[in-house]
Formats: sequence, structure tokens, C-alpha cells
Amino acid sequence: MFEGNEKPKYQRLKKYIIETIQHKQLKFGDRIFSENELAKKFNISRHTVRQAIGELVNEGWVYRVHGKGTFVGNGPCGREEKTHTIGVITTYLNDYIFPSIVRGIDSVLLAQGYNMLLSCTYNQHQMERLCLENLRNHPIAGLIVEPTKSALPNPNLDLYQELRQKNIPILFIHGCYNDFDCSYVVEDDIWAGYIATKHLIELGHTKIGGIFKKDDIQGHYRFAGFKKALEETGLEVVSSRVLWFDTEDAIDFESCMLQPLMHLLQGCSGIVCYNDQVAIKVIDVLRGMNLSVPEDISLVSFDDSQLAVASEVKLTTVAHPQEELGQQAATALLDMIQGKQKRINIKMRPELVIRGSAKKISEREEI
Repeated sequence: MFEGNEKPKYQRLKKYIIETIQHKQLKFGDRIFSENELAKKFNISRHTVRQAIGELVNEGWVYRVHGKGTFVGNGPCGREEKTHTIGVITTYLNDYIFPSIVRGIDSVLLAQGYNMLLSCTYNQHQMERLCLENLRNHPIAGLIVEPTKSALPNPNLDLYQELRQKNIPILFIHGCYNDFDCSYVVEDDIWAGYIATKHLIELGHTKIGGIFKKDDIQGHYRFAGFKKALEETGLEVVSSRVLWFDTEDAIDFESCMLQPLMHLLQGCSGIVCYNDQVAIKVIDVLRGMNLSVPEDISLVSFDDSQLAVASEVKLTTVAHPQEELGQQAATALLDMIQGKQKRINIKMRPELVIRGSAKKISEREEI
């Protein structure tokens, strides 16, 4: 097919593939023929094919995914288009602290001339995969991700690797996957768990319980801070005073967790709650037991969301950076895209907001 042309065969193959892409016979994300298939189709050596594909990769026409093949990229001109869109994946969108985080991200992106392509996983791996597959078919300059069930092995790392293979910077917020080396902007959740627990200790509590989420890494880090504060004071971490729940339990928390929660509450004078949402649910359960906060049980939670001041009990809580975290994440990702930094690891140290859900007690009250 290439006979009678004075140009080297690898250049003629390059020209053929580029024209095929330009004529829309192959579109972004399509898999092209393998090296063996191209060599056979055009009666040329694999070395010639490899040379052509190598140059096409360098020029942005195609990209390789290890173990899967070669796919159509954005092309030399596509890189300019790519720089205008940032993918953002969060676990939730419309409630709690998430609108503030997204607002922080969007404010920085808009100021720098970038668009945001927003999607949501509802903390489910299958939904995360759909989000990633959708982003794979869009030209994006970078990706900000809140990981899904971050304490568990992730089945979608192949798609993250594929995006990385295309030189798309990825930055995580709130946590990272153990098997994926990455940049991140996170709250220092160990410190958060430590100061929440330390506050109860300073108020005289020694029978302190904790409620933590087991499938998100934030829960594990907050527990680590909880444990550190207790051990530092010489208090024992009693397993019967620690309650773990997961994403599915949280959907119907009062029903799924009622019995273990009632058992936990009977042995504690103070509880460290995974977040404000959980604290509000605990208050409802206590009300059903004819107990009140902080008169019978003291509570400290995390995030300083609108829920912290929405009920009759104003929560003492560790303030999540929310909009500031979103701003820092967007700024950090843009620095990566512009080549200012290759790797960014930021831990934001939160502060405790003291309100009315925890009270000072005496030794006599704890007995």
C-alpha cells in the first residue's frame, strides 16, 4: 500500500492514521489497530509500526494504556481545548458540606478561565466507574476527586491509571486510595480526632466512646486521633465503646444501628461522633431514651456544617475547611497543570468550635 512513495514507511503510516482521525473515522477514545494488526495490514515490520506510533504518542494524536492498547487522543490542537475543562468527582453534591467545597473549587476555576465538569458517585464504586468512563470521553486538563469508600480496595484504579497515562494530573481531596500514589489536599483528620477527644478529656470525661465510619479513610484517621488522645492521657481504648458503621448503614442509621448505639450510650459519658449528621441522629436516639445532651451525654462531632447549629442543641464540632479546601484543591491542581509543581500533598489543620453539646463533669458524675 505504501509502495512508490519516497517517504519512509513509518511517516506514511503516521500520515494515514492522522488523516483517519481528521476525517472522523476514528474519534477521541477509540482503540486503534494493534502493532501486529498494523504490520500485517500494511505489510511492514513491527519496528516501523512502533516508530510511527511512538511519534504519534509524543504529538498527542494517540495514547497508550498498558495491557489494553493504543487509543485516539486529543491531537496537537486538542491540548488547548483540554485546558479549559476540569473534571470534579465528589461522593455527594447537594447537601451537607459538599456545596461549599464545590463552590470553593468553582470560584478558583472560573477566575482562571476554566470550566468544571461535575459528577457524583454517591460513595458507590459502580457509580465512580461510570463517572470516570464519562470523563474519559471528554477532553479534560485535570481531575479533582473525592475518593469513594476510600478505606477499601478500589476496583477502578485501572481507569485512574489510564487518565494518568494520558498525562492528566489527578488530585484527591479528603483521602487517597492505598494502592494509588497521588497528590492530595486533605483535612488533618488525625488531628481532628485528637482535639475532639482531648476536649472531652479536659472536661473531665474518662468513659469516652466513639462512632466512626469504616469504609472511608477519614473514619480511620479520626479514630487514630481518638485513640492517641486517650492513650496519651492514660485512658484505655475500650472496644465496647467504639462503634463502626459503613455507607449502607448510614442510609437508615437509626434502624440499622439502634441496638448497638443504645448499648454504646449506656457505657459512656461522652461520645465522639464521626460527623455532624451522626451527632444529630444520636441526639434523636437519646431523646427516645429520655436522655438529653449535654445533661446526660456529651457529644463532640466533626465538620461544623449547618446541622451543627440547626437543632436545639448547638454542636461542639471540629470545623472542616469546606470552601477553603475547595479553593486550595483547585489552586493546587492548576499549579500541576501549569507545571509549577509535580506533586502536591497538603494537610489542613482544623480547629475546634466549642458550643453547647459537651459539659464539664466531676468524677462523681461519671460513676
